[in-house]
Amino acid sequence: MLWLAAYVLLVLAPMAFVLVAPDAARRSGLTNASDGIGFSALAMLALQLVLPARLRLFTRPFGVDVLLRFHRLIGGCALALAVLHVVLLMADDPGRLALLNPVTAPWRARAGVVATGALALLVALSLWRRPLRMPYEAWRGSHLLLGVLVVAAALGHVVGVGGYLGLGAVQASVAALAVLGAGAVFALRVARPFAAAGRPYQVEQVTPERGGATTLRLRAVGHGGVPFRPGQFAWLKTAGSPYALEEHPFSFASSAARPAQVELTVKAVGDFTTGVRALEPGSRVLLDGPHGSFSPARPDAAYVLVAGGIGITPVMSLLRTFADERDPRSLVLVYASRRWEDVTFREELDDLAGRLDLRVVHVLSDPPEGWPGERGRVEARLLARVLPADVRERNAFVCGPPPLVVATVEALRELGVPAEQVHAERFADV
Repeated sequence: MLWLAAYVLLVLAPMAFVLVAPDAARRSGLTNASDGIGFSALAMLALQLVLPARLRLFTRPFGVDVLLRFHRLIGGCALALAVLHVVLLMADDPGRLALLNPVTAPWRARAGVVATGALALLVALSLWRRPLRMPYEAWRGSHLLLGVLVVAAALGHVVGVGGYLGLGAVQASVAALAVLGAGAVFALRVARPFAAAGRPYQVEQVTPERGGATTLRLRAVGHGGVPFRPGQFAWLKTAGSPYALEEHPFSFASSAARPAQVELTVKAVGDFTTGVRALEPGSRVLLDGPHGSFSPARPDAAYVLVAGGIGITPVMSLLRTFADERDPRSLVLVYASRRWEDVTFREELDDLAGRLDLRVVHVLSDPPEGWPGERGRVEARLLARVLPADVRERNAFVCGPPPLVVATVEALRELGVPAEQVHAERFADV
């Protein structure tokens, strides 16, 4: 709540510029409202460059998936404010419609039109990338370029209009927003890749798994590996240049007790993930991480683990870490899959059940004939039936497709598990 309050304050504070401007009384109410909304939209746009920059100041308490969902939500809000800024100006004086003419309008007006149009295109491509069948890497590159163009054009618009730049507070704020946006882009696209390039990994083994997944075993080259916690993930980059845009996030599936030997398990769902199978042992890759905010609310408590499909990978990291540490705590895993033959890590889970105090409950949506276990989908009645009586005292870790995660989090709430003890990962959002 404190972080949210700080964000709202940063976005709304620029509206005060309108109130303290010497000529505010000479402007109409609609123009003043439009100017205040425009300043708030500018602040929001600059902060949009910060949210996805993977800064640990923000990723540690929230997690990257939460920040990216917030980033998507705020993108639409910023577009709405920018459009409202224009609409109020035109409504106050219809003669200003001439400012929308790209041929005759002054450059400051053209900069505002470019910023609004680029922002609308950016939001549209984000919403309809999949229906348009736009490749992920192409979308990502356009998203970055459009984002920088939006902020640069918006700053140019403010400087060109210049009505408020006589105020020292406005000058300082506009300069701070410019530095903030540029710094965030530099951190994400230059500093982080440079740091990752100094910590390369080598592919040791590529192993096919059940369910169309592939496990990459990586070994740190020239360093001891990057320490991580179970439940965290990293962006994997296989391109020759550390500054290439092609990278994807994958959970650590290996034990956190051995950071120099990392395993990532990837399910083939697109060009990049399918291409992972073709990596040759000896290939160099880069990891940007660890990321993820998982930290159990009750560090010494037992666990309830709920996974769906490839969401089993962070759970495997947790189980393998506990096995290496010979942790005696009680663990219950509810693992949803489609078919029995596609259950990733099926045999190893049987082995871990013999080494840990672990009970595995498989739930199949397409079970074979005579299947004696749970069937259907993970929902409240099933969890109430299979989870232990002390579920309220346990940490809960949930990972999988968004529908499974939403249903499980709601079911755990109904079972009385405190919200602070439930951690959920939605990979579709990252």
